[in-house]
Amino acid sequence: MTINSANKFRPPIVTVMGHIDHGKTTLLDRIRDARVAQKESGGITQHINSYQTEVKLKNGKSGLITFIDTPGHAAFCSMRARGADITDLIVLVVSATDGVMAQTKECIKQIKTLNVPVIVALTKYDLDTRQPEMVKGQLVEMDLTPEEYGGQIAVLPISAKNGTGIEELLDLILLNAEIMELKDESEAPLEAVVIESKLDTTRGPIAAVIIKKGILRLGDQIYAENISGKVKALLDSSGKNIKEAAPSTPVEILGFEKVPIVGSIITNHFSESNIEPPVNDKLTIPDSEVPHLNLVIKADVEGTLEALKNSLSDDVNLIYTGIGPVNDNDIVAAKTSQAEIFAFNVPVSKTIKNLADNEKVLIFESKIIYEIIENIQAQVLKMLDPTIEDTIIGEGTIIAEFKIEKVRIAGIKITKGEMTKGDAVHLMREGKIIKNTQIEGIRQGKDIVEKIKVGHDCGMTFRPYVDFKINDAIIAYKNSK
Repeated sequence: MTINSANKFRPPIVTVMGHIDHGKTTLLDRIRDARVAQKESGGITQHINSYQTEVKLKNGKSGLITFIDTPGHAAFCSMRARGADITDLIVLVVSATDGVMAQTKECIKQIKTLNVPVIVALTKYDLDTRQPEMVKGQLVEMDLTPEEYGGQIAVLPISAKNGTGIEELLDLILLNAEIMELKDESEAPLEAVVIESKLDTTRGPIAAVIIKKGILRLGDQIYAENISGKVKALLDSSGKNIKEAAPSTPVEILGFEKVPIVGSIITNHFSESNIEPPVNDKLTIPDSEVPHLNLVIKADVEGTLEALKNSLSDDVNLIYTGIGPVNDNDIVAAKTSQAEIFAFNVPVSKTIKNLADNEKVLIFESKIIYEIIENIQAQVLKMLDPTIEDTIIGEGTIIAEFKIEKVRIAGIKITKGEMTKGDAVHLMREGKIIKNTQIEGIRQGKDIVEKIKVGHDCGMTFRPYVDFKINDAIIAYKNSK
């Protein structure tokens, strides 16, 4: 059966979720053979990618499927949630070797708020270190009980490397689509969702959208809440120009007057009730004696900018945020407010760099979101205690405490980077450094280990001793003086 036959049903929209490096993008690359992961900075999906592909299976079944590949970094929690808001089915990617980890748990929390089918893709199944029963046990604990354990969650072993399980996964997606009988509402008024947006230096504002209802056509007058536009070009997920897009189709739109906000609804009629204040307006500096780090942040796309802003603590004051290249207005805003500029994946011209040098404005550039966030966190740490000159290498939160042979152990969840036995650490409480110490030992279960990485939990001891409390933060650092 073709899902889109006679325009009775629309293709399913499938959101792929999961922890960093568990193989989401590699799995989708196998399906569409696009090799996106190799192009990503740091091997991490930095943006939401959506595309539609035609599936033809050996059993004769065929149909179109629209995929949304959501980033796995914790900073993109809101982006993952946005992807789930428009999805018909979720594929939760879990590594057969690493199991359920930090971002996996975040995804599961979001999944539980949605009334949509879930398929678990147990990736990296070709590795000898796979532990499928351990992973299934973890899923049971998270209330996602596999079918073989009496639940309703299909768990499929997958290897994107050799193709194991790919056909079965696609078959199950099409089967779910048949059961759901997804109605094609082509005749309804236009409704589309912006899943990404950016300012292109040559083409102007661009919005990546997925059509929910109606037909979007070349030349249409459209509105993304308070931003109007006329469709000058429509590009499908392969970059080809098309004349119209039906429900479930992902497209890029050229023709908006300004860059639409990610998550906004596109219609073909203007409604004042939809108007919301622009999110990129200048923000006032709090009238407080509490120190704040003043920042100007520029990013290449709206979704990444939103994720960056959501990752910042209350100690950060955003003077201005926006998308597109760093310009002279950004330099002026930073100089006036004694702020630093952080530029994510956007160009900074030689002229702008010279202006920044003359005005003594610092610009930090990066194509990896980790580096932006960690640098800002380091700046906050220095602001809270100006005597510190640190390079942060890892962060964790104390979530439990227990004793082994009368030795007090801190149960720690590693939230950033990594920590190694012997690392110097700050014990922080309510944003203030309580004491400096060193990591004396690290345990994972019954094993003594030398190093622990982000996404894992461990037991940790310190020397000299610190009187830690639950919810204290542990910051591992290297002195950069």
